[in-house]
Amino acid sequence: MIKQIPPFLRGGFALIPLLLTGCARAPSFDILGSFFPAWLLCAVVAILVSVVCLRVLGRYIVIAWPVAVYPSLAALFTFALWLALFR
Repeated sequence: MIKQIPPFLRGGFALIPLLLTGCARAPSFDILGSFFPAWLLCAVVAILVSVVCLRVLGRYIVIAWPVAVYPSLAALFTFALWLALFR
């Protein structure tokens, strides 16, 4: 008599391919002989873009909570750059 797999383990076997999809090589850039991860480059560019954006917005509106606005804009631009360049 062959034992059947319990129901809670059947779903676990279906998740194994999903967990292995992250094992691909991460995108990186060669800058002066050193490899930097792509997310780091996207974050640096996003911080620069958010500073420019806040300088422009600061002329037209008063930013009430800059502690929340600065990181939010940096994260928004980081994720947007990542999606636009690396899908």
